[in-house]
Amino acid sequence: MKPNNSIYPISVTPEQDALLRSYADMLVEVNKRFNLISRGDVRQAMSHHIAHSLVLATKDVPAGSKVVDWGSGGGLPAIPLAIMWPDVQVIAVDSNGKKTRSIELFCRKLGIKNCTTWQGRAEQSSGHVQYSVSRATAPLSDLWSWHKRVYQAGSSPPVGSWAEGLICLKGGNLDDEIASLKALDVEVQVDVQPLRELAHDPYFSTKRLVHVTSTIV
Repeated sequence: MKPNNSIYPISVTPEQDALLRSYADMLVEVNKRFNLISRGDVRQAMSHHIAHSLVLATKDVPAGSKVVDWGSGGGLPAIPLAIMWPDVQVIAVDSNGKKTRSIELFCRKLGIKNCTTWQGRAEQSSGHVQYSVSRATAPLSDLWSWHKRVYQAGSSPPVGSWAEGLICLKGGNLDDEIASLKALDVEVQVDVQPLRELAHDPYFSTKRLVHVTSTIV
């Protein structure tokens, strides 16, 4: 999809735009009391956090899918994805109770019904999902291990949708992380796309979208 607003890397409806902006406002307000995003990034909440999260929605996932966000913090990318994918269940996982309660507050005020939280360590989580997402939360090998623990195959994704697996946002040189991941699991396929191909803000010039899937179906 081509963006209809220069802030976003994808097209959004007026209703989605309003929800995303309201979420950004609440995120900034709550951030005054405790840290959900970097204090230096508050003025760029829309461009550096919301738009960054929406890169994960440049492709769709099938309706009825379950997506877990590891280390969601203040709901990034869980809440933007829940807004863009209303027919998908998003689970925001974080070990910090203040952060999971903030996510619950945001969802309640925004009227978002398809995003829930789970407080605890990622390696102790349960349930079944088809997709895992993350914004620079942990090394790829950890993220993939967490994903494999809870993965359960769903319906076959349509052409042009994300294949089931891990979709995450990373920065910098990923050679060592990818090497460690492949040493851990030789059956993975790793696709890396520079964000400068998807978003024009210079902030994204060194950032990457990483899609990890299993070669064993």
